[in-house]
Amino acid sequence: MFSVAPYDSPGAVPGGVGERAARQAPVEVILPDSIKAVAAGESHTLALSSSGEVWAAGSNVDGQLGLGSAFGVKNAEFRLVRALQGVRVAAIAAGNQHSLALSDEGKVFAWGHGQFGALGLGTGKLRWEAFPDQVAALAAVKVSSIAAGAFHSGAVDEEGSAWMWGNGSSWQLGTGANVHECLPQQVRGLRHVSQLCLGFSHSMSIGKHGDVYTWGTDENGSLGQGFNWPTAPSRTPEPVKLRLQSGAAGWKHSAGVTSDGRLITWGWGGAVGSGGFLSPGADLGAGQLGHGDDSDQYDPKQVQRLQISRVRYRDLRQSVGGAPWHALQVACARNHTAAVIEADISPAELQ
Repeated sequence: MFSVAPYDSPGAVPGGVGERAARQAPVEVILPDSIKAVAAGESHTLALSSSGEVWAAGSNVDGQLGLGSAFGVKNAEFRLVRALQGVRVAAIAAGNQHSLALSDEGKVFAWGHGQFGALGLGTGKLRWEAFPDQVAALAAVKVSSIAAGAFHSGAVDEEGSAWMWGNGSSWQLGTGANVHECLPQQVRGLRHVSQLCLGFSHSMSIGKHGDVYTWGTDENGSLGQGFNWPTAPSRTPEPVKLRLQSGAAGWKHSAGVTSDGRLITWGWGGAVGSGGFLSPGADLGAGQLGHGDDSDQYDPKQVQRLQISRVRYRDLRQSVGGAPWHALQVACARNHTAAVIEADISPAELQ
């Protein structure tokens, strides 16, 4: 596993041995077992081992590491979440200050800050939980996948039904009401869901056959419904003219990968003229859509090229139809995006 972090960030864990120095290139983190998945919150990181154990590092101010108070509020090295020992974890997710885990038996566990009901543990658990606690309201269903937004959470059960809870002030829960939910609520109208992608105030679902729905606020085109879409915000899920295999959601932007390997992005690109290119310290983002500028995109748009070195670019459109370029996976953070690309590149081209 590799990590990159800014200087003295409470979530900075390069090397995994207590460092807080700036790192501008990936550094390997040595853990006792191989890692099959990672999840990053605002200032904490989770890692899932191949044996089903969860490791956590970064800020523990709100209990988001699941370690209790024994190790303090900042942990610059990964520690085993011992409260989950005996549970074989199959998936993890991280919100701003909360964390989720899914067991191989389909049970969901939550910990960290419970503001707005993000943990799904009921009205009595709205502050914070220092250790993982099972989401009892989902005990009657077998959950197959989980997702965490900034302050809301979601799950998909084995029947393909979607469940949402937490911050609903911007209709991001898809229930038709802009209220917070402390317990999981089934999202009516969604069927055969395979993945939920949750941002700050918008959400997206991807169906088993590639159909895409979005809901919540449409800031800067984050819902992908077009510039002249008349019904924003979307109180319930609305279909998007797009088919995806997988996707991700950031602060106000979204991304997806198609079944033929195309990389698609839309939403907040940095608001040309006022974004991070002009004010890099303002945390406004710039270029997170990967289109070579900081313009917003109200319609989903294919990323057409990659910069593979300081002076070299490659056309991503060549990936369509099984050519060397093929997007496999994409992830969105607050104002940046990363993708795994299968590509035939010689080492010399990367210089």
